[in-house]
Amino acid sequence: MATQASLLKFTGKVGNLIGYRVGKKYYLRSAPEEVRQSPHSKVSSRHFGKASRLGATMRHALHGLLHVKSENKMINRLNSSLLGVLRQDDLHRQKRFIPRYFRGLERFCFTTHADLGKVLAVQAAAVRNADGSIEVSVPAIRKHLANPRATHVGFRAVAVCLERGFATAKAAASEMVMLKADEPSAAFSLTVPADRNTVTCVILEVTCWQVEHGRRYLMGNQKFMAAQIIAVLQPEAAVEVREEQVPYNSQRQPRMELPVMSGLVIHHPQRE
Repeated sequence: MATQASLLKFTGKVGNLIGYRVGKKYYLRSAPEEVRQSPHSKVSSRHFGKASRLGATMRHALHGLLHVKSENKMINRLNSSLLGVLRQDDLHRQKRFIPRYFRGLERFCFTTHADLGKVLAVQAAAVRNADGSIEVSVPAIRKHLANPRATHVGFRAVAVCLERGFATAKAAASEMVMLKADEPSAAFSLTVPADRNTVTCVILEVTCWQVEHGRRYLMGNQKFMAAQIIAVLQPEAAVEVREEQVPYNSQRQPRMELPVMSGLVIHHPQRE
C-alpha cells in the first residue's frame, strides 16, 4: 500500500494500479493478476452485495433529512448490520430479507462520536397510529445533556419506509421541536407520515443550536448530536413470503396420504 503524493489524485483502476481513498488520504495498490474465489466466498460476496444495495437505498432516502454528516465508518457499519439481518434468514436457499429480523437494526447509531444515550437523558418510544403515521413520544426532561454554548436543543423524528421487495425506500421527517437548553421541558411528541404496510425504521435525531436575533445556527460539535434508530415497526399487512420453486429432477418430499379408517368416506365433486 502506497500513499499518493502527487497533486492529481485518483480513485479507481488505471492500468494495473488501483487508487482508493480512506478518510482524507489517498492510497495506491497494484491490481491482482487473478482473483480466485471459493464457493463460500462467492456466496458471502453475494450476501454482502445485497446488504450494500439496501444500505445505499436507505442512505439515498435519508439524503438531506439528517443534520449529522455521513461518514465512511457509518456506511460500513450500516452494511454490516444489514448483512446480519440477511443472514438470519433460515427459510430460503438464497437468503432474503425477512421483515421481523429488521429489529436487529434497533439502537443503530448514525453518528460515530456519540449515541443517543449521551445526549438524551430519557428514553423515547415510537408507535404506529391508525392512519399509518408514526408518533414518537419523549418523556419530560429535567436537564438537557447539551453543548454548554447551545441555547436550544432540537428534536426531530425521521421514518424510513422499506417497501416490499426491499429494493426501494422512502423517508419523511417530522417538524423540529426546539427546546431551551437551560430549562426543563414537559413531555412532547413528534409525528411522521409513513406507509402502514412497510417495514419502518424510526430515527430520533437530537442536535444543538444557537438562536440569535431570531435565527438558528446548527452547532457542529458532533459530541453533542446523535441520530439513532429507536424502533423498527412491522407492516400491518402480512408480507407474503413465497417458497422457492423446486428444480426439475430434484428430490421431492413424499406426499402425505390420509390414513385408512373404517367408516371414513371421502366425497369428490363430480365433473359436469
